[in-house]
Amino acid sequence: MRKSPTVHRRRLGSELRRLRESAGRTHREVAAHLDCSQGKISQIELGRVPVRTSDVRLMAEFYGATADQVAVLVELAQDSKQRGWWQQYPSTAQRPGLQTYLGLETSAKAVSCYGADPLPELLQTADYSRALLTADARSYGEDELRERLTVLSTRQQRLVGEAPLELWAVLDESALRRAVGGPGVMRQQLEHLVLLGYRRNVTIQVLPFRAGGHPLMGDRIAVFSFPDDTDPQVVHLGDSANSRFLDKAADTAEYLRAFEQVCTRALSPKDSSAFISTIADETPM
Repeated sequence: MRKSPTVHRRRLGSELRRLRESAGRTHREVAAHLDCSQGKISQIELGRVPVRTSDVRLMAEFYGATADQVAVLVELAQDSKQRGWWQQYPSTAQRPGLQTYLGLETSAKAVSCYGADPLPELLQTADYSRALLTADARSYGEDELRERLTVLSTRQQRLVGEAPLELWAVLDESALRRAVGGPGVMRQQLEHLVLLGYRRNVTIQVLPFRAGGHPLMGDRIAVFSFPDDTDPQVVHLGDSANSRFLDKAADTAEYLRAFEQVCTRALSPKDSSAFISTIADETPM
């Protein structure tokens, strides 16, 4: 599994926040100690910005951390400065929300997701993805299209190999019936979904129209779970380019319950596979 600087940065921020709160220090006091703004301290604790090891050491010592705790935090700070694999691609390097999303996805052991159309990116064929990109209101040149498809292909490699990503996707029926790229592209995409469903690490459920209303209507979410139990689950709202990230239990609990309810209302994986196959058979070649 590839390491991600995003996860190291978030863990560092979480530990620094925990130490600050245990020490009874405020953002104002810490900012004065480091001679910086309160906003910077907040951003560090949220894991949104890299932080110098010297600042980490000053903060930890200000909180009364032990030498061992300081050493662990400094190591996290150093790891958080590594470059993510996606930063070599200009189309992702300039989009902070997408960088955070890819960082979480890269280090996650499991991702659970729900949304109406389009289909989740990890399940898309190259032709389906290209059709989506060319239908976008923005005009992408051939080089950028190729780069975005390369990034997508790299992400999808997490579904295979050793310790593959565990993916649980609930698909709205609307995503299965919208013929993105035309009937031929869509039929290939539907058949691809059926094949993916045979993988032990991939679970696909379909939420049919007849299921009616549900608690995630209008939402598109992804839940990231990590190998280390000390890393809290992260709920992502929106798509990978328009992001809001939640990691506090008080904020994520509602969405985790809602996802469970949607799973309950959706067809079983076996029935979902049959449902997708039926739509594929109805779709012209």
